[in-house]
Amino acid sequence: MNSKKIFGLACLALMLGATLWLTGCESDSVAPHDETPELTSEDVAYQAAAMASAVGIVLPQLVEFSEPTKNEYFYTFPSGSDVSGTVHFDFRLGGANGSPAPYDTADWGHLFTATGETVSFAVGIGGSVELKFDILADITRTPDTATLLQGSAGTFTSGAYGAVFSFADLVVVRDGNYPSEGSMAFTSGNYTITVAFDGSNMAVATLNDSLRWEVNLDDASITPIV
Repeated sequence: MNSKKIFGLACLALMLGATLWLTGCESDSVAPHDETPELTSEDVAYQAAAMASAVGIVLPQLVEFSEPTKNEYFYTFPSGSDVSGTVHFDFRLGGANGSPAPYDTADWGHLFTATGETVSFAVGIGGSVELKFDILADITRTPDTATLLQGSAGTFTSGAYGAVFSFADLVVVRDGNYPSEGSMAFTSGNYTITVAFDGSNMAVATLNDSLRWEVNLDDASITPIV
């Protein structure tokens, strides 16, 4: 797991300053019964950046997992870190309709959060991002890579704000800190932002081909591309 990413998510609230979506806290300018402020495109770009950074922490478990417990496949993030929660797995040989298989020989995998559970990322003081995953992937051995399949998606919740995300041909690698290729579509409020990965720590987020940001996957920061 990339400790820089975890640290970056924890510091994200400080970089965002007064942006409300991240902490979900009340402020003097927003009374308890006021409507939730509408997100701007930049707010959503920050959300998408946080999600993009999280991708490289959670999804490589499809090929990194190696700790079965009584033949039950699940991974609980270590206590004391800024990441908490559990993801579960269904591994098969012969694709989605194949037979259940050991985690280290399977050619298909399903990574998911159980009903009523989330994976939580600490952000700032008392804030968090709650994620739910439902990921399907083809797994290739030597090298160990997982290519996400159509239908791989999930939800993102931060305070009063909710979003959905999905993936297109995203590839994660064992011991790789960043997806080697593919993209993520992230929809929040009135905006859908696409984040493209290339194996480096920098990704590109695009909104309607008009607004673009460079995303640092180590600290979830964004920089407008002129």
